[in-house]
Amino acid sequence: MGDIVHTFPGHVTRYWGMPNIRWIPLPDRGTLRFALVWRTEAGNDLVRAPAATVRDLGVLRF
Repeated sequence: MGDIVHTFPGHVTRYWGMPNIRWIPLPDRGTLRFALVWRTEAGNDLVRAPAATVRDLGVLRF
């Protein structure tokens, strides 16, 4: 029918500002944890470089 409900971390509203999407906060939801992942066999220098930066930055809290 063209409608969907999907939960996202709150910070996506800063980066995905689209006029056709309504962001509704879910204050009782709690923290949504996520991480970067990739297949081991897909690892190469293009993957390792940004992964090293993320690893160096550590956990970011929004």
